[in-house]
Amino acid sequence: MVDVTPNITLLPEHHPEPTPVSNKRTPEEFERLAKLHDSFKPFWLTETIQLAPWQHTDQDKDTLIEYLNDPNIYRWLIGPPNPYLSSDADNWLSGRVDRMTKKGTPLAYAIRDMTKGGKAVGCVAVSDESDDILTGDDVGYWLSPEYHGQGLMARALKLILQEVAIKEVGKRKFNSHAFAGNWASRKTLEKAGFVHQPHMTMKFGRNGEEIDLWVMRLYLTEEDVSKREVMVEATPLPSLVQ
Repeated sequence: MVDVTPNITLLPEHHPEPTPVSNKRTPEEFERLAKLHDSFKPFWLTETIQLAPWQHTDQDKDTLIEYLNDPNIYRWLIGPPNPYLSSDADNWLSGRVDRMTKKGTPLAYAIRDMTKGGKAVGCVAVSDESDDILTGDDVGYWLSPEYHGQGLMARALKLILQEVAIKEVGKRKFNSHAFAGNWASRKTLEKAGFVHQPHMTMKFGRNGEEIDLWVMRLYLTEEDVSKREVMVEATPLPSLVQ
């Protein structure tokens, strides 16, 4: 395998994005997709945790500002600006329709604690890029430190890969990165089937510093897909079902 060592800024780890296509959509089509996005039926990750699309609400905006300015989260992310401003949150949330598959399924999901009124405590996202494009991140995620160590992110990543990227988009090749030394992130990717590529190296620049990245890849054959563990949605607590 070829060793590559470019100094490159990659797509944001916390929410990888497809090429924006909103400028190609009519206002009517944009409105239709926005309604479809905002009414999307969430996935239940646990009996109290949902995976649901991000909404352009004050609650979700405040959450992004809170967590993406948290040094415990930001230090492991490639993409978001720092400090992360109100305008940054507005811009990202207003682009929610651009982060949808051709069939109208969202690509970026908030991890919501329904015991806290649906407050977002993390994010997991996939890309609908072609399998021929393996330079950025096909998956991205972050999670509030309060929820670490529970296996939530690995389960969330597997479920969204299964239901969106593999089943709907039809992707079979995935590329991702973890900061060298971020073993928690690497183990999360490995639990989802990603394999570290030791002979491939990648760097990106931030604040005049070059940061090493681990290159992680997942290649699936049709046989692999058929044998892949099926992630089953959890049954929510009856008190949380509206």
